[in-house]
Amino acid sequence: MSGVLEGRVALVTGAGSGIGRAAVARFTAAGARVAALDLDLDTAASAGGALAVRCDVTDEASVVAATAEVVRELGRLDAVVACAGHPGPVAPLADVTVADWDNVFDVNVKGVWLTCKHAIRAMREGGRGGAIAIMASDSSFVAAPGIGAYCASKGAVLMLIRSLATDHGPEGIRINGVAPSIVDTPMPRLTLGAGDRPLSEFGVPDWHTADEIAGHLLYLCSDAARGMNGTALVADFGGMARSTFPV
Repeated sequence: MSGVLEGRVALVTGAGSGIGRAAVARFTAAGARVAALDLDLDTAASAGGALAVRCDVTDEASVVAATAEVVRELGRLDAVVACAGHPGPVAPLADVTVADWDNVFDVNVKGVWLTCKHAIRAMREGGRGGAIAIMASDSSFVAAPGIGAYCASKGAVLMLIRSLATDHGPEGIRINGVAPSIVDTPMPRLTLGAGDRPLSEFGVPDWHTADEIAGHLLYLCSDAARGMNGTALVADFGGMARSTFPV
């Protein structure tokens, strides 16, 4: 999709690694000027965007400052990719601490909401509308044992996508998500304890690359997806399509 975002400005959170880093590369290749946001400024800079900005998505003052810097330095805001995420603890829900639960929801839910809140305000001021693509998960729809806090947070993200789209679609701002199964990035590797070993050794039959998911995010922020609002693209190799009926 070379050139589909020519002349536009995109902001990517969680840009320092994984899907966020891949999104910076994809959006840059599509012609956008990209602001790479991450909790660590050096990590943000390593993503290779037009502008590196430190941002803690759980802190509203940090999000406000980062969004203002992007608009000030790059002149406008047309697209946002919310990739900052937290894997959460690996434990049955009854054994999860309040602190761990709060950490997951602070990043995965409040962080997405704050990112969208202030991006939408900047888009309003720009008067051109815009598009936001949020990282959901197949865990927005189905649960896996031992990662209930993460699953609950991604379920909340799915409703956040729908609610934001309902509220702000009439303003010309589209909000959608991508809901993949396992993507070969540091986060699921940490959860699985996979290290550098093949994911197939951990019972994963197939998985996505970060670049593949970044391609879905790019599509949702392009004019080719202009009729899409309030939905999540599921990329799970057909996992949810299969009935559990034993025949």
